[in-house]
Amino acid sequence: MYPIKAAAELVGLSTETLRAWERRHGAIRPVRDAQGRRLYNPETIERLSRLHRLTDRGHPIRDLAALDDDALDRLLEDGRRAAYGGVEGLPSRMLDAIADYRVDVFDRDLSVAIATLPMTVLMTRVVMPLLREVGLRWADGRLAVAQERLVSSLLRMRLLAILSPPPREQRPRMLFATLPDERHELGLIGAALQTLEAGMPVLYLGTELPALEIVRVAVKLGAAGVALSSVDPQQARPALEELRRLDAGLTPGVPVWLGGTNARYLAEELASARIHAVGDAQSMTRGMASHAGRG
Repeated sequence: MYPIKAAAELVGLSTETLRAWERRHGAIRPVRDAQGRRLYNPETIERLSRLHRLTDRGHPIRDLAALDDDALDRLLEDGRRAAYGGVEGLPSRMLDAIADYRVDVFDRDLSVAIATLPMTVLMTRVVMPLLREVGLRWADGRLAVAQERLVSSLLRMRLLAILSPPPREQRPRMLFATLPDERHELGLIGAALQTLEAGMPVLYLGTELPALEIVRVAVKLGAAGVALSSVDPQQARPALEELRRLDAGLTPGVPVWLGGTNARYLAEELASARIHAVGDAQSMTRGMASHAGRG
């Protein structure tokens, strides 16, 4: 049971909004403790999350309040289907907001896209086009360095929040990381999200990890595999030595998936049966699923 302040923080609403939705509209019914304080159970938190997503998309709370959770889910699904047609213009609109330092508008649009779009659509039609447009605008001077960093930090914060591991997940996980001095991670985060959506447990370790640290985690957890990203050309040669250590230290049968611009070169140089270069996240998840099926 959550007190009102914690419930509000969990769903991204103010405590005043929660009280108004209860008193004026009867949208929720919290219980009360002996002192009369509102308490919210997990089911009510889920309902509040549904209501928040729908009000963000323009549905008045007065129209939503009487609907049961199944009806709210149908509305969300209808919104997902309708959203695909107009999603192409979203990256430009989001960057126009950043150009004016309207961070709240950028963050709202990103949050709604995360809530309403399947992960593959989100990554291929919002996040990756957004990053390409950032590069173009930075190159021609329409975007300042601070604005480019702001986009990256907001994307990273929102996307990593989805990757928080379930506390009682027992199945072997896919580990995601980059090797030392490889700082680019948004592509890796996207691959981890698509793997998670495909139904495979994920543990995101972060950037710039030595191979032996990755081995230590993989052996300790009995990892299902390791996914790495390498995009910096200057790090291709150092990555070879790290990957040799990784190959030597991992348990037999644990695959390594390499993505990024250096992936094919690294896989060809190493010529290891366990190390696979992949061109995109979909290829990687298909390969992971096939390997899991053989296991």
